[in-house]
Amino acid sequence: MKRSSNIPARIVLMASLLLGACGVGPTEEDINNSLEQALQSANGNWTGTSTNPSGALTLSFSLNQAANGSLTGSGTMKETSAPSAVPITIAGTFQRPVLTLTFSGMVYEGTAVQGTFQGNYTTIGGVLSNLQLTGTGYSKTVVVLLQEQ
Repeated sequence: MKRSSNIPARIVLMASLLLGACGVGPTEEDINNSLEQALQSANGNWTGTSTNPSGALTLSFSLNQAANGSLTGSGTMKETSAPSAVPITIAGTFQRPVLTLTFSGMVYEGTAVQGTFQGNYTTIGGVLSNLQLTGTGYSKTVVVLLQEQ
């Protein structure tokens, strides 16, 4: 009696394994190829966030990438304490994996600054690195996470 009660469980287990092996969703190779394709270019919409203790800031911008890896773009930045966002322009390069950006038109802590950023774009999770803000008599480093949308 004990043997016959195990047969249905074995059949169910075998059927489950066979169905799982058939694969309905993407394969690991499909996922890797998709991720690889996504990381080939910095072209598109991006956001940036910082939770710097002295003043959080957010960035929203679009980048256009030329065939040689040069980047141009525009968008806005807003410091949490500022009444409104300010327009910014972006120039840079993407020589995979290194993403280098220069943000012009920024205002941080009431000072007109330029921001420079460099990081390795190796994961769809984004690029976490320092944003170096410089202006007349002003210099500050803010950690920023940039993410492609």
